[in-house]
Amino acid sequence: MKKVISTLFITGMVISSFFCQAQSNSKNEPVPFDILDRFVPCGWMGDCKKGEEFLKFNPVCTDTPHSEPSCIKITYTTGPSYWGGVYWVNKDCNWGEESGFDLSKNKLSKITFWAKGLTGKEFVQFKAGGVNKKEFKDSFDYEPKLGVTLTKEWKKYTLDLTGMNLSCVIGGFCWIAKSSVTFYLDDVFFE
Repeated sequence: MKKVISTLFITGMVISSFFCQAQSNSKNEPVPFDILDRFVPCGWMGDCKKGEEFLKFNPVCTDTPHSEPSCIKITYTTGPSYWGGVYWVNKDCNWGEESGFDLSKNKLSKITFWAKGLTGKEFVQFKAGGVNKKEFKDSFDYEPKLGVTLTKEWKKYTLDLTGMNLSCVIGGFCWIAKSSVTFYLDDVFFE
């Protein structure tokens, strides 16, 4: 019995080593970090935190996703605050009670994502970092001066984080709108 367990352990170690080597590459390029899998969309802000009459958030929309099987569909209706947004934060809605992810050693330098609008006229701002409400704070803040007008077709967007300190990432990704919009998001990655 001990010999069988020992053989299984060694086999498991060899397989594990193989997969770890397969994830790294000879060029030492960064391995993408999936924001939608590792961060939680719990930072509902502005009108969005007032209820479903202002925000309809479907995380498993099957209407023409960029990557199968689904994408995120967001419908924001302007309310009394005249703005709304959602932040994806880490570790079960950590707003700074705990340290964020340390991505500084991963050679990541940008966030890429795919988005499209329902009508092709949706104006949305995308940002990352900037969470500074509690003891721990984001080590970076990416907030562009302007947003983007989405098209009706899927388009890839990039937030350039070159030179930014990613040693404590709490706020992984965020969208903000100041008018009623319906849009779709998919494939959001640190790269």
